[in-house]
Order: sequence, then structure tokens, then C-alpha cells
Amino acid sequence: MWARFLWGLATKEIRTDQFIRFLGVDQLGQYFPGDMTATNLFATGIIEVRKHLDVVAMGVLLHMVQDSFSQAHTGRAVESGAVCERIPRFYQPGKITQFYSYAGQLGSEHDKEDTFQALKGQTLQVQPSVVDVSRAFLELWREGASWDLAEKYFDCAFTLESPLVKAGPGPYTH
Repeated sequence: MWARFLWGLATKEIRTDQFIRFLGVDQLGQYFPGDMTATNLFATGIIEVRKHLDVVAMGVLLHMVQDSFSQAHTGRAVESGAVCERIPRFYQPGKITQFYSYAGQLGSEHDKEDTFQALKGQTLQVQPSVVDVSRAFLELWREGASWDLAEKYFDCAFTLESPLVKAGPGPYTH
């Protein structure tokens, strides 16, 4: 639902001046029950950003995608080399084995995985890498793809190996 919201803002399909609770994006309104607009959410106190909320939203979406490749945030299986079933122009990254929560992690251990060195290693060892997946989302955005099309790739990039596995701290607890 968060990705759908961000994509809608990035493609200007969703208005930034209406209360989020009234936008009709799944259950998003329950998380923003008050008088919060996308403008308030992303540009309070940053007036110059308000004209570019589409770019801000795309940046937030890419941050979410990129965190899903950080070993501090997500465990991923080895990629299979397969194309995405519903959007075969892109390759499927390794399936998500578990989402990791910062709660219960040692901050210093978590932070080691959110560095340029960790990213550099990941981009050399994985195909498609976080850079490839980010590039694919940017490509779809520049093409003006609808959420229906972008969602196919989002679902592929965020495929869960086992939907029943609960989030946990991951390996960064010692």
C-alpha cells in the first residue's frame, strides 16, 4: 500500500493536497487518520520541495527498494537468474527470506550494512543488484507506467520466499 501511494504521487496520479485518509489507497488512511496531506508529510518546513513532490516520492520509493537489499533490513535468497513472471523484461532478484526490524538489533552492527562498502560488495556479487532494480523502477517511472504495471515489478522485486516468516532482528543482535 505504501509503494502504491508513493507511485501515485510520483506519477501525479494521486493528489498531494487532499487528506491521505480520503485518497482511497487500501488501508493507508488508518495510518494517517488526521488532517495529513502528502505535502504535509514530505514537505513540512521545506517549501522549495513542494513543487517536486513527485521526485521526492520516487526517492522515498527507491529508498524502500534499496533498504530491501541491505542485509541490515532484509534477508534475501540467492537470485535464480529467472525473469519476472508477470513483467519478463526484468530479472527477479533473490526472494526475501525475512524482513529485519531495527528493534532488537545493535545499532553499530546494523550501520555496518548501510555503508557504501556493503553496497559495493552487493553490486558485484548479485545480479540483478540493487542498482539494477532501482534502474528498472526509474525506467518504469520515466515511461509513465501505471501502478498496475509497476506493481508487477514491485511484486517481483519483493517476492517472499515464505510469507509466514515473521520479521525479526536478523543476525545483528550480538
